[in-house]
Amino acid sequence: MGNDGGSIPRRNEMVREKKKDEKADRKNQAIAQNYFCPLSKLPLQEPVVGDELGRLYNRQAVLEYLLDRTVYGDGHSICDIQSLKDVKTLNLTPNPSKKPSSLGQPAAQFVCPITMKEMNGNSGFEFIWSCGCVFSAQARRELPDSATCIVCDQAFVDKDVVPINSIDTEVLDLLRERRLERRRDREEKRAKAKSKARHGKRKNEDGTDEKRADKPDLKSSKVQKTTA
Repeated sequence: MGNDGGSIPRRNEMVREKKKDEKADRKNQAIAQNYFCPLSKLPLQEPVVGDELGRLYNRQAVLEYLLDRTVYGDGHSICDIQSLKDVKTLNLTPNPSKKPSSLGQPAAQFVCPITMKEMNGNSGFEFIWSCGCVFSAQARRELPDSATCIVCDQAFVDKDVVPINSIDTEVLDLLRERRLERRRDREEKRAKAKSKARHGKRKNEDGTDEKRADKPDLKSSKVQKTTA
């Protein structure tokens, strides 16, 4: 025993290897999320949309999924997109450089229009739900008191800010709450619109006959005057 040339790895060596594997997994996950559509598994290509949890998709893939929920097999477990109202078409800035990063990652397709940071998962990015503009979290932090988009100057509120591809559970829980709130607001508006339409139709049907009954027949009166 012990003469076979083998060795038992020490605990600190095993910890280092585990951390290295975890780092590699995060890197691969970042590449998958920022470079590929999770539905079609194809590279992200404009037009790109973001859902309310900050996930990115090719718009064409979302359309195909909404037409046929089985087209991508595991689509139902990837996203909770029920209609095009659950996504926002993004205003992305193409990366002018096609050089791979120093970390060995392929060149990012998009960059922040303010800082020119690459959207490759190494830096936090966000988009504004109301306008769809995308930029790095650092760019917005530099203008913390601004109530307008730093790209298009459109007004927005804090709940319109959607972090892209966040893995923070607290952030994701907050985004789910905001998603639920938006869907409730849409349902309430839809219900009010239907109620208003039904009420207007009923009023029109009830009021038309009354107006006809109350309104004198001018044509008949004119004929009677002519005859007289």
